[in-house]
Amino acid sequence: MIFNIAWKNFSRQGIRAVLNVMVTALAMIAVVFNISLYNGFQAQTTRNMIRTDVAGGHYRVPGFDILSPTEWEDVTRKIPESLDDLPNAERASALVQQGQLFPNRRLYPVQLRGIDVHQTLLDLPLDGLKSYGERVEDIIPAVLGVKMAQKAHLKQGDTTVLKWRDRHGVVDARDLLVVDVVTMVNSRVDEGVLWLRLDHLQDMTQRQNEISWVAVKEFQGPVQGMEFQEVDELIADILNLIENDRKYAQVFWVILIFLAGIGVFNTQILNVFKRQKEIGTLMALGMTSAQVVGLFTLEGSMAALLSVFVALLLGTALFAWFQSVGLDISHLAESTIPVHENILLDIHSGEVVSTIVIIVSVMVLVSWLPVRKITRLDPTLALRGRAIT
Repeated sequence: MIFNIAWKNFSRQGIRAVLNVMVTALAMIAVVFNISLYNGFQAQTTRNMIRTDVAGGHYRVPGFDILSPTEWEDVTRKIPESLDDLPNAERASALVQQGQLFPNRRLYPVQLRGIDVHQTLLDLPLDGLKSYGERVEDIIPAVLGVKMAQKAHLKQGDTTVLKWRDRHGVVDARDLLVVDVVTMVNSRVDEGVLWLRLDHLQDMTQRQNEISWVAVKEFQGPVQGMEFQEVDELIADILNLIENDRKYAQVFWVILIFLAGIGVFNTQILNVFKRQKEIGTLMALGMTSAQVVGLFTLEGSMAALLSVFVALLLGTALFAWFQSVGLDISHLAESTIPVHENILLDIHSGEVVSTIVIIVSVMVLVSWLPVRKITRLDPTLALRGRAIT
C-alpha cells in the first residue's frame, strides 16, 4: 500500500519528477563516462608503451638511469647468455649512448639507441636498417621519428655529421645518412632519439656484445648482473599523471552528484511544507510517524530508482555511438603522452555498479533528510496546516 501511495504522489509531481529523474540519470551517465574515459586513456597509453618500448619489463644494467645521460657510457655490460639465447620474439636488446648531430651547422644532442633489428618483440618501424650489413661502412645509416626529424630539420636522404665517444673516451665522428623518417606513436622513442643498428653502435663505440638493457616478453627469473624492472615501474610517471588527473576529476563527479541531490532535496522540502494536511490525515488514520517518513522517503527515492532505468537506456545508446568514433586527441600530438589514436571507453562493470549504488544511496539520503522533522509534528496542527511555518 505504501508503495502504491508513494508512486501516485510521485507521478503527480509532473515536470518536477521528470527533471529529477533526468538530472540524476545524466549525473550517472556523466560519472561513468568520465571514469571509463580515463580507463581507456590509461589502457591505450599502457598498450602503446608496452608494444614500442617496455614489453613485459626490462633487464637493465644496475645503475642505468635513462634520465642521467652523462652516466650512460659507464653503465653497460655484455648481454647474459640466458637472455641472449631467447628467441627474437621474446627479447629486444638495446644499447644507449650519447651523441651529437650537426645538422645545418647546428649542434643537436641526441640519444643514440641501438636496437637488434631482427627482434620482433617491439613494434618499431625500423625496416630501413635491415638492408645494411653488420659492419659500419663510411656512412652510418639511421632512422628518425617524425618529431625528431622536424626539430633537427632533417628529412629522408639527408646526410649530416654524427659525433660520439667510444668506451676508451676517444671522440670519433662520421657522416650519417637518414635512411627513413617514420611515425612513432610513443614520443619517448621519437624525440631526441637516433635509431641505429645495435651491431653498428656496438662497433662504433667498441662495445662488442654490450647492452644497456634487454626488453623481454615476460620475467625470466633472476639474472646475475642485471636488475629486472617491471612494466608498472617503467611507466610509473605516466600512471601517476593519470591518477593525479583522476583526483581532480573526482571534484567534477562530486559536483554532479551534489546538483542531482539538490533537486530531490528541494522537492522533498516543498512536499513536507505543502502537504502538512495530508501528513496530519495519514497520522490520524493510524500511520505512525516512522511510516509517514518512510512513505515520503520512498516517494523521493523513486527519482533515483527510475533514473537507473533511464541512464541504462540513454547511456547504452551514447556509449555505443562514442565507441564508433572515439575521442580525438590530435591536439596532444606535440605532447610527450604516448597516444595519437582516438581514445575509446574502457567500461568496467564493477565501476558502473558502484557508481549507481553511490548515487542512488545519496538520493535516498537527501530524500530522507528533509522529512525527518515529520517525526516531531503534532497531528492536530498538521491537519490545520500549521505544523510548519
